[in-house]
Parts: sequence; C-alpha cells; structure tokens
Amino acid sequence: MDLQPSRTRAPRVLTGVVLALLLGGCSSLNPGTAEAADTASRFHADLASGDARAACALLAPGTVEKLEDGAAGSCARKLADLGLPGAGNVRSSQAFGSNAQVRFEADTAFLTLSGQHWKITAIGCTPRGEKPYDCEVEGN
Repeated sequence: MDLQPSRTRAPRVLTGVVLALLLGGCSSLNPGTAEAADTASRFHADLASGDARAACALLAPGTVEKLEDGAAGSCARKLADLGLPGAGNVRSSQAFGSNAQVRFEADTAFLTLSGQHWKITAIGCTPRGEKPYDCEVEGN
C-alpha cells in the first residue's frame, strides 16, 4: 500500500480547513458592531422625533442615574433640555468585547453590552486630541 498520496493530501486538506476557518471568521472579527450602531442610531432618531422617553430606555442604568442627578424619573425631560444636535450618518462602529464605540459624522457614542442588548454609556461626545472625549451625557 502506498502511503505517499495521503501524506501529501493531508497538509492540503489541513491547510484548506484552516483557511476556511480563518476566512469564515473574518466576518465575525468584530461582532456586535452593527447592533451597537443600530442602538446609537435609534437613540438619535428617538430624540429627533421628540421621544426622549424612548431614548432614555437606550441608556445604561448608570448613565440614566447620572443624568437624573438625584431626581428620579427626570431622564426624558433632562435629555430633551440638553438639545443634543443630530449625529448624521454612522462613519464607523467597533466593538471590543462588551464595549463599543460608534462614530457618527457629528457625534461619538460609547456603549456597553447589557445582557443581549447594547446600552449607551456616553453620547454627545467629541474628541479632544490626546485627552478623553468630552461627552454631554455620560455615566457607567
């Protein structure tokens, strides 16, 4: 019995399997980015339509708490009073484990994964070079 053909075929098969796994994994190198962008986009759409209560539902609990600053239930009013400008289109979205960053034309949002859903921890953020972002709404 000649074992030579199976020896040369094995590395090709293994290479093919590894290549297929790598290529298949490319689509999931940054899982959650589309969902994070969708959450941040919905937040801005809710504010634009005047539904600050729905926008508040997309914020992380710590962010709501900090925004309300001891006046429980005032998230929608305070969010509406801020008058956050429109964000424009999504330019990029990146997820890093349970955290994500969504960059719009005129805004940057930071999110955290809470269960199966993304929640916004900071929004209305502008970069400041090497310093941390300056955010209109932020919490933890």
